[in-house]
Amino acid sequence: MSHQSGITANELLRGKFAEMKDGHIRVVVVVIENETLLAKEEHNVERTFDEDFDKFIPPLVKQNRPGYYFVRLDSISEISGHNWLLIVYIPDETKVRERMLYASTVATLKREFGSAYITEEIRATSMDEMTIKSFHQHVRTQAAPPPRTNNELDKLENQAAEANADISVDSRHQTLQGLMFQFDENVIEALHLFKKQDVDYVQLEIDHEKERTLLSHSESHVTPEQIQKLLPDNAGRYHIYRFKHDFNNETINSTFFLYSVPGHGSKIKQRMVYASCKESVIDTIEKKFGINFDRKLEVCDITDLTNDYLFQQLHPEASVNVAKTSFARPKAPSTRGPRRLLKTADNPDE
Repeated sequence: MSHQSGITANELLRGKFAEMKDGHIRVVVVVIENETLLAKEEHNVERTFDEDFDKFIPPLVKQNRPGYYFVRLDSISEISGHNWLLIVYIPDETKVRERMLYASTVATLKREFGSAYITEEIRATSMDEMTIKSFHQHVRTQAAPPPRTNNELDKLENQAAEANADISVDSRHQTLQGLMFQFDENVIEALHLFKKQDVDYVQLEIDHEKERTLLSHSESHVTPEQIQKLLPDNAGRYHIYRFKHDFNNETINSTFFLYSVPGHGSKIKQRMVYASCKESVIDTIEKKFGINFDRKLEVCDITDLTNDYLFQQLHPEASVNVAKTSFARPKAPSTRGPRRLLKTADNPDE
């Protein structure tokens, strides 16, 4: 399922979005019904953000019903007016298809409303997270520096000291070892689903202008040959793929990290960005999401991405044996038939 699910807002919701910019509405709940985004419930502003949140949000939340909750903040932007909080509520009990549908429609929803108006965004999976206390905890977490070990703190201090040192012949200069672009919320959701084996394929793309890693596609069941049809011929992609195959009378799940980069169709700058981000993407997926890769491959020609190719990468010995068997010299026939009579010099008259 692509991150652009094809679901759009109806005209009534677009009108509601325009009305929300006036500032008198505090909460609007948006849901997906009949493949369409529509406004389900709303409340006007009564008191402060904290008071209205505690009064309106908990009664609106349904344990097994996902939804998008727009909550107007009390802060105002000089450019766009009132700021808004968007809560993407997808309970753990939600069915896989519905969960993927809501996750993959977030980008469309934000574009319809106007991303500039949304200054806070939260993902919630339980009713306990739909409280004002959880919101303030989220704000504190976002503002706090990431936790670091003592070794990491010492390393940062040394790097800062080196960067501020006087330049001389012996000065050390920091170099860029790689790029790290933040994962979009849809990517995080898709990787969680992959780890739970609800999906077997996740395709990622890089928006180098926004400096973010985005979800390009995700699928429950897909073959390598089907992945070929999902690849653009002018842009790079990262792929997380669970390759299910039989070997020695046993079904095996092997996890691949694939980096596809068309050499002739893509721009040089784009290829450099993908190459620079590759290691950080792998490191984040392995360490933060606990997804370990059996093989990491680079694919230049998308036609190489086949079931046989991936199988060979995992079991090269078996592939060689199959090749030898396939091209073995044919056996001689079991019966040669009657021998032919040959003409000899002993019979000159013949």
